[in-house]
Amino acid sequence: MRYNPALDGLRALSILAVLMFHCGVPLARGGFVGVDVFFVLSGYLITSLLVQEHRNGGIEVGRFYSRRALRLCPTLLLMVATYLALAPLLWPADNRWLSATLASLYVYDYALAFWKLTYTIGHTWSLGVEEKFYLLWPLVLPFLLRARDPVRWLVVAFVLATAWRYLTAMHWTWSQAYFRFDTRISGILLGAIAALTQLRISRPALLLAWLGLAVLVVLPSLPGGHQVQAVTLRITLAELCAFVLVCHAAWYGKAPNGKATFLAARPLVFIGRLSYGIYIWHFPFVLVLRGTQPVWVQLFATLGFAMAMAVICLYCVDEPIKRWRQRTWPQMRSAA
Repeated sequence: MRYNPALDGLRALSILAVLMFHCGVPLARGGFVGVDVFFVLSGYLITSLLVQEHRNGGIEVGRFYSRRALRLCPTLLLMVATYLALAPLLWPADNRWLSATLASLYVYDYALAFWKLTYTIGHTWSLGVEEKFYLLWPLVLPFLLRARDPVRWLVVAFVLATAWRYLTAMHWTWSQAYFRFDTRISGILLGAIAALTQLRISRPALLLAWLGLAVLVVLPSLPGGHQVQAVTLRITLAELCAFVLVCHAAWYGKAPNGKATFLAARPLVFIGRLSYGIYIWHFPFVLVLRGTQPVWVQLFATLGFAMAMAVICLYCVDEPIKRWRQRTWPQMRSAA
């Protein structure tokens, strides 16, 4: 799969929105929608990769699982080990072994939806959502691709998943609608639709998508008021805006000599490459500073710390593992 720097640029904007939200930046009280952009991106990238494998002879499910595990688990487990070491000093009230187990098994999404838990490493709920997608999608996608119109089936699935989240939010609690895999798969499905349709986005639609996301980031919502609205209409709007932006970035990434200039800017691409590590490391650090430092000190200190840890993980953990994998599975280099 050809590398597209604009997608990393979109990742960068998403992680910055999440970071500002968690740090309490006044103009980013809706920055949680950055997670929705991540979900759409994941759906697009993983579906594109698996479709390419399917066309080149079939999806090797075991190899796919192994690649995902080697890419994602080491950084997560390193953060969890650090949490276990520091929790007795920084968060003595935490049930640290329970939290570590839930995070390591990628089930914090359902744990937060149904239990009252400490949230120190609860941000790993979104990793749980994506991990379940990684487990199921290689098994489901081949059957979908054999259908006469797979995009139509995906659109139906998106509508049903969205309706299920709305029903959950209105009849149960906002947390059950917000955290669970079955209520958050709608954005991932939109990303899969983007991968299969490869739409070219008009300039007015692109401008509306940017404006829509900007408004969503600025308007306050979770974890305070308007909770039902936040997990229904606002998530849907964020997903649709992300769909437009992903389609735009993907089209220009595939066009000859084409690129989405702003999203492909080097600073954004660099942050985007580090986005997974930044997300993993930022939240416990935010909790250490929260309430003790001004908001902007929290933001820049958290960004600096999380980027430093992400760089360490990238060059000291991820890259060595990737080189080892490429030596071990040389035929898989093009799918890295």
